[in-house]
Amino acid sequence: MTLVSLVFTAARTGRYTEAGLVQLLAVERARNAELGITGILALDDANVIGVTEGPADVVHARVREVAADPGNVDVQIVVDDPIEERAYADWSIAFRTEDPAIRALPGFVDLFDPERAPDPDANASRSAALLEWFRRTPPEQLSTRRSATPVRERVLQASIDVLRDVGPSRASLTAVAERAGLTVDEVTSHFPTLPLLLAATLASWLEQVIAPLAPIAASEGTIAWLRALVVAFAEDPALDRLIVSSLAPAADPGEAAGEDFLTTYRAFRASIRAALEQDVLAGREPDTMDPQKGAQQLLALFDGLRIQNLFDPEPDMAATFVRAAVRLRTGWSEPYRD
Repeated sequence: MTLVSLVFTAARTGRYTEAGLVQLLAVERARNAELGITGILALDDANVIGVTEGPADVVHARVREVAADPGNVDVQIVVDDPIEERAYADWSIAFRTEDPAIRALPGFVDLFDPERAPDPDANASRSAALLEWFRRTPPEQLSTRRSATPVRERVLQASIDVLRDVGPSRASLTAVAERAGLTVDEVTSHFPTLPLLLAATLASWLEQVIAPLAPIAASEGTIAWLRALVVAFAEDPALDRLIVSSLAPAADPGEAAGEDFLTTYRAFRASIRAALEQDVLAGREPDTMDPQKGAQQLLALFDGLRIQNLFDPEPDMAATFVRAAVRLRTGWSEPYRD
């Protein structure tokens, strides 16, 4: 078996929330342990560097997954060397945080601590040298390559930023163009109307939130996955405001963007159904549960609680969701009667 040390860099089209990064640490640390992968993933603003060690075929497959993620652009492999011994005992993550609880988490490395001493291996190891370079380089210098990001992706990220600032009712093509550093004509060449832009933004934004948490469905089940999503959505309420604002155009047969909104909604419902089907096969849910009906019920609960939370904030949305989901599961143990 050939061991390799691979270093890749990338730029994120959007930024993880702190809660999303904590969840990423838990999920990816467990998965990489199963795969025999060690190393570190460091994120600073929208900039990413990863040092990945392990069996060559496994490491290369994992980096292909990184490159296939639509949230990553300009993925580049800068080192791919065979090694005899690993430099890392396990897999860890590093990002900027002021939260002492996060800093104490297993697998978190406080790489960006200004008091951190230089890595003594930086002069002997290419991967250590690159990680040290990443740590010491200001993020705005690392971010210059994002100007090469495809225009469509720049527009979508600018749209997310504008929606976070002012919400869907005050967003405009002009504001998005200014945020992206583009002209309005450049924006409208990709998205002729604001509703079409908002529909595409919703699909992109959901992908950024959902994709990092998707492995939870396979390892822990659908309800655990949706619980993690409840937490992630609560961290970024602007996303839920966009979802609520999309209801009217989605239901309007005369709105050109309506079908795009519906496609996004149906795709998410289908992913819940597919996850429930796997739960039944794995024995996590009873075979008396109809995955199609179960998906409808969970999505109604998932959406309903989050919409209520916009008007009447719930201090622990995740616990509320789990309590209600447990009651649904009790009913799933009984055969459906039409």
